[in-house]
Amino acid sequence: MRFLKAIRNLLGNYQLKSGIYHHDRGESQQAIDFLMRALQSPESTEPDRRMALYYLTQANIALAEKLEEGDEMDKAVEAYRQALAITPDYPDLHFRLGALCGRLGLQTDAIEAFGRALELNPDYLEARVRRAMLLLDKRDTAAAAREFAAVRDVAVRAIDQPFEQGRQCLDRQDLDAAAEWMRTAFLRRPESFEFHFRRGLRSLRDGKMEAAIEALRLATQFRSDFADVHNYLGVACAEQRDWDGAVAAFHRALEVNEDYVVARLNLAFTLAEAGREEEAADELRRVLRQEPDNQPALARLEELQAPKREPRVRSQGDARA
Repeated sequence: MRFLKAIRNLLGNYQLKSGIYHHDRGESQQAIDFLMRALQSPESTEPDRRMALYYLTQANIALAEKLEEGDEMDKAVEAYRQALAITPDYPDLHFRLGALCGRLGLQTDAIEAFGRALELNPDYLEARVRRAMLLLDKRDTAAAAREFAAVRDVAVRAIDQPFEQGRQCLDRQDLDAAAEWMRTAFLRRPESFEFHFRRGLRSLRDGKMEAAIEALRLATQFRSDFADVHNYLGVACAEQRDWDGAVAAFHRALEVNEDYVVARLNLAFTLAEAGREEEAADELRRVLRQEPDNQPALARLEELQAPKREPRVRSQGDARA
């Protein structure tokens, strides 16, 4: 449920809509089948294809996780490789593949996968630690020493930089910003973030919105710089008709990534539901500047701009007996 239900309902592409539907129900293989057809359809627009690629990647990840849980490790590796074939510049996917290869004793493959994650994100601390340990296991002492030195540099920088930002906010008495920076410096726990984030997504998929909100809010405490977690929190709040909470979460997602079309579209629809139609129209226009053929945005903006009908006042003769 990356998009609000109202947005999904406006998707005109049947294959895409069906793929998202099955993905949200946890039916990964059915989702993959529909999404592949959406990509191959000549009727799919560019926004449709981008959306299909995102959900196809996520469906393959979900399939890989299920296969891991079922101890079908070789098939899980293949599912991660399929996801990487679609989205090769996703560091976390390379990390997941490396971790799984490490569990299977495929040290060379694991080192290569962690290395690819680091090419994409040199500050990926967990990937550096895993890679350093594997190099040590292989008795490649020179490479291990270099990697552990890099681990130390990244770890120190991961604390020092946000700490300095937080200290400056404290000096300015900007306490909310200070709290965010200090959480980043001292409460960033990738394993805890992953636990709460995944639990939130499962609750969201199962329609347990209160549990989803609780878990996703906890996830933001361990990693506040991940736009997706704020977007999912906004969706959960909106499904509970907590418009203020949803708007705040979508705004936070956009502070992290101002080009995040998904969050902006969700924000626009939420503002409209909250009766803030002028703000909603402004956000929809910003979406359309990025994606001129975004069908949900076009449909909602047309609706907002349509002349409002005055309610008809019934005459006495119209009254029913």
